Amino acid sequence: MADPSSEKSFARKRQSEIFLGNLRGKNRTIPVSFEKLRAKAKNEISKEAYAYIAGSAGRESTKRANRRGFNNWQIVPRMLRDVSDCDTSISLFGHRYPVPFLLAPIGVLEMAHNQADLAVSKAAASEGVPFIFSSQASVSMEKCSSVMGDAPRWFQLYWSTNNDLVESFVHRAEECGCQGIVLTLDTTMLGWRPRDLDLDYLPFLRGMRLLNTPATRFFRR
Repeated sequence: MADPSSEKSFARKRQSEIFLGNLRGKNRTIPVSFEKLRAKAKNEISKEAYAYIAGSAGRESTKRANRRGFNNWQIVPRMLRDVSDCDTSISLFGHRYPVPFLLAPIGVLEMAHNQADLAVSKAAASEGVPFIFSSQASVSMEKCSSVMGDAPRWFQLYWSTNNDLVESFVHRAEECGCQGIVLTLDTTMLGWRPRDLDLDYLPFLRGMRLLNTPATRFFRR
């Protein structure tokens, strides 16, 4: 990750690119605001993909409550302080990371981008931000690891009733250099997702790949 003391921060650099881009003959096609970006995404991807990505369970009240709760957190400015040597890094489980967050695992990313998890892996590695590989990835963890160098990565494990499957996942994560495992316990059955149900759509039944899933010998008829 770039040293913030040696060059402009990412935000300032990006602002300069935007303001000067048009003067240099570059046409920007990606909106800046979140709402406009979401609207553009809705027009670019299929209605099934948008419903799966943007939707949530039930009346989606939990999603709205989460957003309201997040809005309660505010950045408090403190002026006239020395910020020439800023450090956002943290120590976690014996490892040092440049920022206090990780990229969450998201399944079936091929619905949003043709390079899917591979694109996210490259982006995460370029910034040194840990990426959590999804159990429901569109690209295998081995292929993602191959483009990340020594950048940090974790693995999200859906616990299975098949111990051989779990053992296989853990072994492969270790072989791929994953520094931690995130255990998901809340998806023993599908949530009631009205947007997907209205479209009769579940990506895993429509040929979407589960390339982190080991050989079919782990599944029983």
